[in-house]
Order: sequence, then structure tokens, then C-alpha cells
Amino acid sequence: MPPTVQAQLGDAPGRSYQDILAEDSRPVPAMLRPSPRDLGTEPIAASRYTSAEFFNREVEKVWLKTWQFACLEDEIPAAGDTHVYELLDQSLLIVRQQNGAIRAFKNVCRHRGRKLLTASCRAHRFRCPYHAFTWNLDGTFLENPFAWDFPQINKQDFRLYEVRVETWAGFIFVNFDPDAEPLLKQLAPLPEHFSRWRIEQCYKSAHVGKVVPANWKVCVEAFIETHHVIATHPQYDAFTGHDSTQCDVLSDHVTRFLSPSAVSPGTSLGRIDDARLFEIMMSANVRSVEGTGKPPALPAGMTTRTYTARMSRQMLSQRTGYDLEDISDAEILDGIAYDFFPNFHLWGGFKDKISYRFRPWGMDHEKTLLEVMLFAINPKDAPKPPPARLHMLADGERWSGATELGALAGVFDQDESNMGPVQEGLRTLREGSINFSKHLELRCRNLHHMIDVYMAR
Repeated sequence: MPPTVQAQLGDAPGRSYQDILAEDSRPVPAMLRPSPRDLGTEPIAASRYTSAEFFNREVEKVWLKTWQFACLEDEIPAAGDTHVYELLDQSLLIVRQQNGAIRAFKNVCRHRGRKLLTASCRAHRFRCPYHAFTWNLDGTFLENPFAWDFPQINKQDFRLYEVRVETWAGFIFVNFDPDAEPLLKQLAPLPEHFSRWRIEQCYKSAHVGKVVPANWKVCVEAFIETHHVIATHPQYDAFTGHDSTQCDVLSDHVTRFLSPSAVSPGTSLGRIDDARLFEIMMSANVRSVEGTGKPPALPAGMTTRTYTARMSRQMLSQRTGYDLEDISDAEILDGIAYDFFPNFHLWGGFKDKISYRFRPWGMDHEKTLLEVMLFAINPKDAPKPPPARLHMLADGERWSGATELGALAGVFDQDESNMGPVQEGLRTLREGSINFSKHLELRCRNLHHMIDVYMAR
């Protein structure tokens, strides 16, 4: 059947991801099996991205009711270490307690409303720079220099306002909703999956951010489907099987895509033989095989996927000291990308994990702080390096200048090149609509589905 007819009938023109897994050289874990969901084909209103009124409802119904990744436990290792986390018009102090616990408080003096801190630091107490009202690290009120003039203040009732904080695998999350479900309940099954991929042994090796001129959903959607590769990232088109991507909705709050690498796609370029495919991969400086020096030749009788997986296992084992001989080809090569609604994204597998975080820039519904983080498995028995500090790019500064992102740096310039023009196009549509595909953009559909679920509460 011609591919155009297949597409009209809803059949992907290439092999399925499960077909590719069936050919892997190692057993594949059951957690990579499909978990599809039908979310229909209804159009999406353009105003969801451009309306200030819709955004204000998102703030109250979504952003202040969901778990937000704020920082890492490794970023506040000692008692008094305090991370200032900003979300919308809210500011929080996330502080390590004397007993090792972590608590979060609104970053505001209860006297006249000044922020207690304007930057992360190590604190012994929180003393307002305006009038010296002071609180302990546990939020209890310590001192009012003018207590005689404030008969209305009861010291026991004058605590800092506390916000819920819960953790997973060294990631600290906060939630402004006291009645929200526990973090781990909403995260499932993500923790189980990432335990296999040694997330607890990972450290943050890079952290780069930039404010981009687009609604937060425009930015999120640029990273939760793979078929934009053919136009946006043509250097990867020949060896990423975007037409074979598997999209799964694992729970209300967790989705993923599984996108094969080291395979020839069945769409724009047609099939490429393995020898040529291997040459193209080596010349593209692929993350999983970078640093190999002079590109080797593909051994006779081996597929590009099998040989690339073998090289990648060897390199990662040498770097980390872990025996990775039994892990599947998929877990060392493929794009395995999870997201936790609404804005925390973490790639799985054993190679360096990419993480994205998206936050509206203040209360501007058409600007987003886009952050990219890399997490690497720490070498066995070696001390963890300190987490990378945020490298904030200025307006007009290119991602390719962030050398800590390695071969990925220029990719984000390509991704950003779509965001502003998409936002401009959505404004042009006014009361019009856009259309997501049924399968490849399933995660985009689920993003809007979950926004609607929260809006209706």
C-alpha cells in the first residue's frame, strides 16, 4: 500500500518502536512496552496561548495547584542553606533545617511585605533588611525590635507562611495547595522506572536558562514530540526513527515518548543502508558516541544500532565504573523522554539525562523561562561533584555559546527558532485553532487535557 494511503488510514509508514525493540541485542525491560491512550482529534483554540484571561485562570487553577520542581537536595546540603525559588509572582525560601529536614516558606516579611532574601545563600536566620524583623530557620518568629509598639502581634502566631515540600531521588518539589495529592502518588510510575536508570547516582553537570518570547505551552510542546526533527533538526533526520516513535500516557500526570536512534527512518529520506547510516551518525557528533576520536568503520555483519550500542556501553562503563553489559540497546541509545505535568521533563535511559523546566516569566503570559539541565551518572565510589550553577543567557545570546551542553547546545538554537514565530502565528489566528496529530502529538493533547481537568476543579 502506498505510504500516502497508509497515512490517510492512520498507519505509520515505518516500523513500530516495538518492532525495533524486538531486534535489540539484549532483553528489553517490560516498562518500555506501550501504554497508549485515545485523546481524540479535536482542534485546540489558539487563544489558550494568547489570552491573558486564560493564563490568569491557569495561574490559580494549575500553577498554584501542582507539584513544581524547585531545586536539588545537593544544592542545599548543609543546615541553613537556602534556595530562593521564583514562580509567577510568588517567591519561596527552601531551607535545610538543623535536623536535616527540608522546609519551604513564603519569602516575605510579615511586617511590611519585603522579600527576606533576594538570592540563595547560607543563612543562620531570616532577618528582614528593612526593619530587622527576624525569623528562625524553622519559620518561628524570633525578634521584633519594636515589640512594644505592636500589641497586635502574638509571637506564636507570627510564623512565616509555610508551603508543602516533598522530595524524590534528590529532587525537591513544592506545592502551594495544602490539599494536593502526595508527590509520589502523582509521579508514579516515573520513580520506579528511573530507579533502574540510576537516577540516585546522578549529578547535575550543566544548567542553562533563557527567557524566550512565547507562552509556556508553546515551549513545552517543542520538546514533547519528535517529528519536528525532519525540519528543525535535519542533521539528525537520517538516523532517528521519528516515524517509529512510541507515545505513552502512563498516568494522568506522566507521559513519555520512546524514539529510536541508530535506525533509518522510513519517511523523508527513504531507507539508508547500514554502512552509510553509521558514517552519518559518526559525522553528526552524536551524544552517545561523542569522544570516540577517529570514526570507526562498521564491522561486517553488525547493524548500526547494535554496534553503536556496544560502543556506548563500553564508553559509559569506562567512565562510570558500572557494569552495563546487560542493558538493552534502547536504554543506551534511544530518546526516552518523560514529563510530569505541567512543566518538569526528564529523559531516561543510562546516557546523560536531559531535563527541562518551563516557567512563565513573572506574570507575562507570552514569555517563558526555559531551562536545560544535564544529569550524568557519577563514577562508582567517587564523590559527587557539586551541582552545576545556572548559566543564564541574555536576550540575543545563543544557546550554542553554552559549551557545557556539548553537542546539544546548537540544537536548542534550532528549537528556539520556532518559539517566537509560533507565538506570533497564534496571535494572528485570534479566534482560530490549531490541530495536533492523534499519535505523534499525543503528549501535546494530554497537556491540554490535564489543563482542562484542573480548570474544572
